[in-house]
Amino acid sequence: MKRGFQVIISVLTVLMLTVIVEAGDDQPLVNLLLFETDIREALSEITMQTGVNIIADSTVSGPITADLQDVPLEKALRMILIGGGYTFRKIDDFYLVGLPDPRSTTFGELVVSEVVYLTHVNASKVIDALPSFLSAYVKGQHDGKLLTITAPEPEMGRILDLIVQIDQPEKQVEVQVIVTEVSTSYLKDMGANLFSYAFQAGQTLNKDWQSELEYMDSSLLVGIDLYGTLLSQLKLAEKDGYAKVHADPKIIVADGKTAELFIGDRQILLLPGSTDTSSRTERIDVGVRLKVVPEVYGDKVMLTISPEISHFLNEAKPDLIVKNSTISTTVLLESGQTAMLAGMTLQASADYTDKVPILGDIPIIRWFFRKDVTREAESELLVFVTPVIR
Repeated sequence: MKRGFQVIISVLTVLMLTVIVEAGDDQPLVNLLLFETDIREALSEITMQTGVNIIADSTVSGPITADLQDVPLEKALRMILIGGGYTFRKIDDFYLVGLPDPRSTTFGELVVSEVVYLTHVNASKVIDALPSFLSAYVKGQHDGKLLTITAPEPEMGRILDLIVQIDQPEKQVEVQVIVTEVSTSYLKDMGANLFSYAFQAGQTLNKDWQSELEYMDSSLLVGIDLYGTLLSQLKLAEKDGYAKVHADPKIIVADGKTAELFIGDRQILLLPGSTDTSSRTERIDVGVRLKVVPEVYGDKVMLTISPEISHFLNEAKPDLIVKNSTISTTVLLESGQTAMLAGMTLQASADYTDKVPILGDIPIIRWFFRKDVTREAESELLVFVTPVIR
């Protein structure tokens, strides 16, 4: 008897909770069977059944087929209206239904507005990234940080969610660069030994990595985590007079932006003008210029490298001759991986006199104790670039 009483109490409790939940839900349930029924008629049937006024504007029309059984009112409205691109909005105690088109007279009543302040990107990036059917609801100045959104409530939520995903800080890439000039003969003699990479204890060679950089008349060779070792080896070669390190900077650049480096001389030349009494000035940069553009894709970096080298062939004015050599390549690297560009040859010549002290300066006989020597040297410009995602 006692057990039966407990069962009855439990059933009554469940029924009371159900009544409370249903009472707390202010949306009436809809029960309709529609077959090729005009949307306006379907909305009228829902109004008659639920007692909630539903006003359709002049844009609403078209047939609908649906079987609605105990469907909450707003869900029933979405099911009926979504196929025609219509939306609805609750205003006070009634619903307004229409097409969310700015040209519609009821557009202002069907939508809500919100202002969003961007933190990391500008308005144009957000608008360009949004799907076209959502971007029409968003306005903002091209380079501004302020967005004004006017959209139906369901689309408003989707737009705000997408903005949160788009408005993220740009990834930063630390670009480590070594620009060096190495004697061609020394480079060929040393070969891979110049750029050998010693693995530390516990390190292993991955099948996708190279443990050394070799010089094989190639324009691009790849190694991994070599920046410090390369710089040390090149400094040693520079000490022995076989190399010259022009620069070894580290530059922080945003994803997709350009980092530019110039090492050389800037000369301002005074050149004759169009008339005998006029003159003009011209600026000439001679040296090494390097442009690097990193683009981050996950944990990889698509690196565009464009070095340019220039030097004087003839410095006699006004017949000044400058030689330019350029190369450009794009390579996909792991973060911390090193790309090397080679194949840009520099030629230089120097004249000097080799003579016997004192005797080489005596008139007439000095020519027996001295000789003029022309020395030509050839070197390779090597550029090492290592992108590291920060």
